[in-house]
Amino acid sequence: MMKKSLLFILPSLCSGGAERSLITLLTLLDQTGEYDMDLLLFRKEGLFLPSVPSGVTVLSGGERYAAFDGSIGGAVRYGLTHLEPSFALNRLLYAKALQKGNRKKIWDMLKTTLPKIKKEYDTAIGYLEGNALYFCAECVKAKTKIGYIHNDYSKLGLDADFDRPFVEKLDAFVTVSPECEKVLREVFPEAAQKIHMIENITSPSVLRSQAEKMPSEFESISCPKLLTIGRLREQKGYDFAVAAAEKLKQDGFAFKWFCIGTGELKEQIEREICEKNLEENLILLGERTNPYPYIAHCDLYVQPSHYEGKSIALDETKCFAKPIVATKFTTVFDQLTDGKTALLAEMSGDSIAEKIEALIQDEALRKTLTENLQNEEVGNEAELKKFTALTP
Repeated sequence: MMKKSLLFILPSLCSGGAERSLITLLTLLDQTGEYDMDLLLFRKEGLFLPSVPSGVTVLSGGERYAAFDGSIGGAVRYGLTHLEPSFALNRLLYAKALQKGNRKKIWDMLKTTLPKIKKEYDTAIGYLEGNALYFCAECVKAKTKIGYIHNDYSKLGLDADFDRPFVEKLDAFVTVSPECEKVLREVFPEAAQKIHMIENITSPSVLRSQAEKMPSEFESISCPKLLTIGRLREQKGYDFAVAAAEKLKQDGFAFKWFCIGTGELKEQIEREICEKNLEENLILLGERTNPYPYIAHCDLYVQPSHYEGKSIALDETKCFAKPIVATKFTTVFDQLTDGKTALLAEMSGDSIAEKIEALIQDEALRKTLTENLQNEEVGNEAELKKFTALTP
């Protein structure tokens, strides 16, 4: 039987929920032995790059793209070195387009620096909104084209009128939660027949097998260990986390709150931690290839997000039946039930702190949440069938 050829497209494999979910999907597809898979990374880099299954061929956006999408100085040097003064000039024009938010000009200029894919695939998958989806729609030859939106489209700052022509070229338009699906149907009613909901796949047995050893940072800690996983960006609510940590300390609670992730707000968050004298309480660990020992050995998991598509970190935490505090972002109700499987807080540091304090003080409440999570069906490997059904 001839294998089906798939091309997945992603900007990079830097730490993030979509990137982590892709590794799981690639691993499960590779195990079937039914697919010949390529993965195009515009930048061949990222925390999860070593985790790509050996059966997947990784393609790169190449030096030209890296130079163009990097600093202006680097692009100028590339243009001069390769005797392409127009390359440097275009990079300057690209910078102006970015400042003005001219989406059409940004994409039209950027796509000229990406590699030309000569191979024709059975299915191409733009696995992230934006450039990966655009490239799939416009720059790849494939019998079937799939585009993914991993978040609440209405919160992403995208332009539906600009995106609409790309969506028209897709055979399937996939998102990851019922609420996200509802938003897509409202924004793109003309594409209703091609919109599908496929949850990010979580495999409890795989996660637990990677979580046995206690992290060294957790050793000899007698106070409650809190954990948050997420990029250091506005979406993930670290402003709420800092405010909540400050309130917990003011209220006299001993705690260690560990945060896994990196991002553009790192220096700002570190500065706020220092200003509020929280260095011993709120600890930025940076990236971790394997976050599962931290989930397995924490006492409480906190998700302080402003918005999410479908939080992979929450689904993974549920596999370990850990007490959870999360904010009431729109899609959280697709994953958690307030008072039964988690405590849900309002969008404020004070409310998050209040819920954390309740769990620290009430052992019976912690036990109830844990038992309810243990009795809930977790893991959704069956979602793989939904994906393969889109790859005829």
